[in-house]
Amino acid sequence: MGGIVFLVPGLTVISLYGLIAGHWDVLIPVAVALAFGALGVVDDLRTLVGKTRSAGLSPAFKWVVQIAVSLLAAYAIQLSGRGLVRVPFLGEVPLPWWGYLVFAAFVLVATTSSVAITDGLDSLAATTCSLAFLAFWVIAATRGDITTAIICATLVGGILAYLWFNAFPAQMWMGDAGSLPLGGLLGVTALLLGEPFLLIPAGIVFVANALADIAQVLSMKIRGRRILRYAPLHHHFERVGWKETWIVQRFWIAGAVGAIVAILASQQ
Repeated sequence: MGGIVFLVPGLTVISLYGLIAGHWDVLIPVAVALAFGALGVVDDLRTLVGKTRSAGLSPAFKWVVQIAVSLLAAYAIQLSGRGLVRVPFLGEVPLPWWGYLVFAAFVLVATTSSVAITDGLDSLAATTCSLAFLAFWVIAATRGDITTAIICATLVGGILAYLWFNAFPAQMWMGDAGSLPLGGLLGVTALLLGEPFLLIPAGIVFVANALADIAQVLSMKIRGRRILRYAPLHHHFERVGWKETWIVQRFWIAGAVGAIVAILASQQ
């Protein structure tokens, strides 16, 4: 539940900026973060009380809540006039209102889940998220989107402060209370910019972890055996014999390269 430490101050700053500047669209990411944060807090508390991961909320219940919140967020983004989707090198892709709702909700659920499963090693989710937000900060600033730039800058600052305590060996752990809202904020940021496809390079570590997890499950169901020693991907490298710090450092490098690629692709 350590994610509350940087999320509460960050969301407070973002909300105050929106109220003072009259930019009400900042309430969309704040509302998403609060909803996913509440879900994460309940899940973490149930896990702590029950002392096992199975004591937490059921995956089905969490999926239903995430989908419902994501659909509402997608609708709010449409109402704010930011419901655009741009594909790098191709330009803007027109979508019907219902098509955007489905697509944006998928982006939010996928991003939230991917960040959550990446939160498995000290500072891994925090470092890779900070790099992704840094990329979107640069993109927003170059386009004159001050509101989104301030959201990203605030979150980068909060995550860096949290990393002081979350770096190996961690004194504080993010938990679902931090990873779920952080993933939601990342997804909403990309949607507000109209650049959901840039989540692929900017969040390359999350994409790799999610694909590895899906591939592992499909392989077990179809072939009856694993393709990885363990999933998600960072745990596979642990089983191979890599030290935790090695894994985080190399994933950090991959995230940094992905962030640079996202910034360059946004200019096309």
